[in-house]
Amino acid sequence: MNKKLSGYYQHAYASEVQHFNQCFYCGCEATERDHCPPLHMLQSIIDLGEDAEFISIPACYECFALLHNERLMSVDVRFDKAKKKIAQKYAKPLRVYNMWHESELSDMSDEFAHSIKAGMKLGKEAAERIAFQGFSYVTEQATVTIREKRAEFDVEGTIFYDFKDALNYCIEVVKVDKSAFYTIVVEDCNGDFNRALSQYRHRHNKITTASDGNTLIKSFAKQHKQNSDFVTRTVKHFKNKDPSLSTEAALQQLYQNYIKK
Repeated sequence: MNKKLSGYYQHAYASEVQHFNQCFYCGCEATERDHCPPLHMLQSIIDLGEDAEFISIPACYECFALLHNERLMSVDVRFDKAKKKIAQKYAKPLRVYNMWHESELSDMSDEFAHSIKAGMKLGKEAAERIAFQGFSYVTEQATVTIREKRAEFDVEGTIFYDFKDALNYCIEVVKVDKSAFYTIVVEDCNGDFNRALSQYRHRHNKITTASDGNTLIKSFAKQHKQNSDFVTRTVKHFKNKDPSLSTEAALQQLYQNYIKK
């Protein structure tokens, strides 16, 4: 049955010799053919009359397995999905690779340095697979030219072509906390550095404001010989009634209403 259904697909092959036997999705050695859409879903797709490209393309075993149950109808969409799945699967080594540098290993214990080095190696391989841009290919009916889609990372107008370089710029020049910022840019903002910086600053400013507010409350309580819990609760009460009030204004209101009298 599968052999009969496989006749629906055009077989795609790399146009240039350097890409022979290479996975279209990540650049590793191709050992399988990924069917777009998956062969085991073909009968229902035919029955439903769904549009699809019906192409089989060289893939490594891992990308083939990652895409096996993905009901995606075009090679481009499957390509993007493969990248996301690789990034998810290797999230931890990617973090190690992006966050650590070889120069830092000498300050670690041998065991920890060995662990970090292994993570960096695996993370670098994953990063290279994610950065791979595919290749032009031919089918029985057409030649498909893949134009290089070089990744760009805009950091407030400065363009980088490598995620790690952009991250290091944010750490060294913008002075973000690398651990907190990495989580935001990867998990919350999907590599959008400008959105991540905006979100990071918003969170950081809120923390700073809260910290400054606590300092003001403690100073006020000490100056006027008040219980700090009482001051905190009263300030919170005033700010709940009027969210536009600053901590300083709420303290002034507390003074006028309860202490000055």
